[in-house]
Amino acid sequence: MHEIITDFDRPDSALIGKVAKQHVGVAGFEAGPRQVMHPDIKPLDPTWRICGPAFTVRPEFWDDRLMGELAPKYVKPGDVLVVDAGGHTEIAAWGMSMTIASALAGAAGIVIDGSCMNSALLARERPQVPLFVRGVSATAKGSEQPGSLNVPVICGGVIVNPGDIILADSDGVVVLKPAMAEKIVAAAEAHDNRSRTANINK
Repeated sequence: MHEIITDFDRPDSALIGKVAKQHVGVAGFEAGPRQVMHPDIKPLDPTWRICGPAFTVRPEFWDDRLMGELAPKYVKPGDVLVVDAGGHTEIAAWGMSMTIASALAGAAGIVIDGSCMNSALLARERPQVPLFVRGVSATAKGSEQPGSLNVPVICGGVIVNPGDIILADSDGVVVLKPAMAEKIVAAAEAHDNRSRTANINK
């Protein structure tokens, strides 16, 4: 069954701001391995970093791009698009036009458990939205099949719900449940403070 959900509850911007300041590796350690995506999902540019609520995209067929073309119409500024392409990398599930549309909508980033096209161009021209992908491909299929927006998806082996907080850089992609984010932020800050104290006392 396909569901097109155009809006959802997003975490408070203050909480997003707190999470955005955390080290990805520390947040992933505190959240646990089930909340960290497969390490094959990497940014096209290693300097890219993202933090924001998940806007989930689930094509019915992993190589279909229709839902990716529709999603930017409903994205709100600061959202991170999370695309469940089933981990397949041989055919691109995302491309230049969807990236540009997402950037114009104000997306904070895009995470794809699959491949994108035009990776060299996207990295070089910087459309002002970071992409984290499992792979790249020079080929794609049509975009005709329906799918779902803002339903639970699996991306990089992690269950992602709309509104989960995505924190990512070249270390990896962490998925934080909003209800647990405050506790994880406090634990991560304490971990960071202990590390700094230990270094000072050496």
